[in-house]
Amino acid sequence: MDIGALHFQNPEAFWLFIFVPILIALYVFRQKRRKSTIKFPALAIAKKAVPSRRVRLRHIVPALRLMALCCFIVALARPQNAMEVEYTNTDGVDIMLVLDVSGSMGTLDMLTRAEQAKLGVMNAERILKSGDYWKYSRMGYAQEVIADFIKKRHSDRIGLSAFGSRAVTQCPLTLDYGSLLEILGATDELARDSIFANRTAIGDGLMNSLARLEKSEAKSRVVVLLTDGKDNASVISPVRAAEVAQSLGVKVYTIGVGKKNGKILGFQQNPWTGEISWGEREITPEEGIDEAALQAVAQKTGGKFYRAENKEQLEGIYTEIDQLEKTEIETVAYARYAEKFYPWLLLGAVLILLELILANTRFVRIP
Repeated sequence: MDIGALHFQNPEAFWLFIFVPILIALYVFRQKRRKSTIKFPALAIAKKAVPSRRVRLRHIVPALRLMALCCFIVALARPQNAMEVEYTNTDGVDIMLVLDVSGSMGTLDMLTRAEQAKLGVMNAERILKSGDYWKYSRMGYAQEVIADFIKKRHSDRIGLSAFGSRAVTQCPLTLDYGSLLEILGATDELARDSIFANRTAIGDGLMNSLARLEKSEAKSRVVVLLTDGKDNASVISPVRAAEVAQSLGVKVYTIGVGKKNGKILGFQQNPWTGEISWGEREITPEEGIDEAALQAVAQKTGGKFYRAENKEQLEGIYTEIDQLEKTEIETVAYARYAEKFYPWLLLGAVLILLELILANTRFVRIP
């Protein structure tokens, strides 16, 4: 029920106003029947008596009680104020993020010149032991960009799989982006674990993510796979995993990170003194990604292959995927209401308190 700008959640409470005129009628009836007998020695003097202000205002006490009752009835009807009406587009997309956590993801080859110069003047041994260099590595940049990608999504379920020597599910499909971001922030620890770091199982990583999407009922199901190497540890090859994805109707986007050629900033140890310092070395052909396999996976599933040699390119890739994977399935309109019964409740309580004070002080009655 709406009256002007107010919405009443429990309008049936207004039926209680029926008792208001009944209570007024009963009070008037009782006042008319009320008789007081006082003996005066001279009737002429009594006739000249004029009612005092106190007598004239004696009806204010029951009036206050009646006004308090009206306030309580309005509060019981639960008035609300419509704050705003929002229109929300819901995207029906389930996304599995698949991240390579092999040891090579700690490579420092995606640095800007400013970042490389900054690291070059810092103590290499301290940076190595503290692990601070990871935020400048392929893994560090991937974590940062993927985190931004997650924050841009609003109504999609997102999960995370990781693979190195073997594949594991880090987080199943969820809408709890806060927990997902915390888990993502800890994936670099897997890259430092020798159990995961030694080899790269791209096919198994893809299959692990497909297992999470198999029973999904979303209109669109997507895998975004990021790696910097070649498959050399999978039980199921990437191409075979792509065929499974195709049969499930899952689209796979593949991203290869790392420079194709050039130099890599790294740590070197003096064999005589054991001192650790910064050094550079050339990228070897063996360190590159298997572009042909990643392109085949993407093409077979209707996705797309990307190559990122620096953080800026990686950001552009995830931005493009974010724009591509939006499937609007419904529009929901809803209103937010702010409760407005508190002032009525407070006013009723104040009136009751005032009625009690006046009834026991200024308008006190002596039988």
